[in-house]
Amino acid sequence: MNEIIEKIKNKVPFELKNKKRSRIWSLRVIVSKLYYSLDYENEPQATRQKVTQLLLYHGQFSKEEIDNTFQAAASETTDYSIEFLKQHPEVAQTAALKSKEFPEEGEGERIKEIKYNLPRYG
Repeated sequence: MNEIIEKIKNKVPFELKNKKRSRIWSLRVIVSKLYYSLDYENEPQATRQKVTQLLLYHGQFSKEEIDNTFQAAASETTDYSIEFLKQHPEVAQTAALKSKEFPEEGEGERIKEIKYNLPRYG
């Protein structure tokens, strides 16, 4: 992991086969390693932005390629992150109303957060 980060900081290209499939797989591994090394549980969107900025600074992958990698791993959830609750205080309030004291409150359609389920590599 440290080697990948050093290459990104120093703008050193990764050795990739020229095949499209190999490039996509390599990017997926790099994005996954970077994403899980940061505060992804509490700040999934900010983490995505950090990873995207790092890789764009590095210059070997396009924004479209990086976005496609994240979009392929995106999923909707109501298991909210701290980042999401700070951006949507009404959701936190609704969750509080659904407590044992007011179980009938807060029913209905729940807003969903996008998180990323990237594969984990050893």
